[in-house]
Amino acid sequence: MGIAMNWGAITASTIACALAILLLFSFIQYHALNSEYMSLYNSYHDLKNRYEELQEEYGKTVSKLKVISEENAKLRENYSKLAESYERLKLQYDDVERRYEDLKEKYDDLMSKYSEISVSFPRIKERLEEISDRILTPSDRIPDMLRQSNPAMVEDIVHGELKLRAETPPEIKARKILEWMMLNLEYLDDDFHQYLIGATLESHQDFFSLPNETLVRGGGDCEDLATLVYTMLKAVLKKGEQIYIIQISGGETRHIGVAYKLKDKLMIIDPAGGYVTNAKVLLEMFMKKELKTYKVWLNPLGIRREWKRFLIKGGFAKLTYMEEVEAYRFLEARDAVTLWLNHWRGEIIHPSISMVANDTFVKTFTTTQEFLDWIEKS
Repeated sequence: MGIAMNWGAITASTIACALAILLLFSFIQYHALNSEYMSLYNSYHDLKNRYEELQEEYGKTVSKLKVISEENAKLRENYSKLAESYERLKLQYDDVERRYEDLKEKYDDLMSKYSEISVSFPRIKERLEEISDRILTPSDRIPDMLRQSNPAMVEDIVHGELKLRAETPPEIKARKILEWMMLNLEYLDDDFHQYLIGATLESHQDFFSLPNETLVRGGGDCEDLATLVYTMLKAVLKKGEQIYIIQISGGETRHIGVAYKLKDKLMIIDPAGGYVTNAKVLLEMFMKKELKTYKVWLNPLGIRREWKRFLIKGGFAKLTYMEEVEAYRFLEARDAVTLWLNHWRGEIIHPSISMVANDTFVKTFTTTQEFLDWIEKS
């Protein structure tokens, strides 16, 4: 029993001790848990405060995002408009660039032409002044114009094709030259030419062509054809023979021919008029109708060269003369001049000789008698 009591006492003590230990341990645990709780509590409050701050920031961020979203929508709209504007501007730019390239190409071309013009202009100006001289040629310039002719082309025809020499009889020289002109040239009105009067550019039709220019053109008017006859005859003149440009005037009309002088006698050769010493040069054509042959006479200078050659080569036409007996005769000066003036009297009012010239001089007259007096003494 005594032992039992001790055991009980020990047990109670032990239990008390154990409980004390448990209580201490629990206190320690409580204190630790309480510390942890307080730490967690503080952390909770910190987190709560942080959460509230974040929530507030989130609200602000959402508001900003909404504003940004609205602004982004506007920006997208503006961007679309800008993109459309850009495309339009790009098209306009491409068009402007293309036009610029075209303009630059034209500019470069113009600059190239300007460079050529700057080089050519003095020559063009000189040519215009030369044309002006020929259009507005005063009578005292005619010798100078006659000296400017290029004899090479003329001599090729006279010496080569026609085989004329100085010693060839003058009647044959005149016939071959005039007939060659009738068959190879045409009567052509002058083209309109631009010319300078001071600094002003004018246009005029009457123009003094040089013989080589008449040959290249294939014809000319009265002064062109007469100048060519003058140059061709001059290339084969013999001592004792003289050649002049001679002019008829009447009213507002002027006409040019050639006076071919042998000693004291004259032959008037008028190529534009198809005239030589009172004989008319014509192209005689043969036409058949109902087994009958008819003759038609045409002005050779009014027909193209290739047609004349075809007609003559085919035997359809030939050159002939009205009053052939008179053709290519040297007459007394008065008779030769009178016949020529009479030939033109129906077309020129009161015709008279008003000028003669060659490549060394020019002389004008107020009456035909003045010319006859002069030619008798020359």
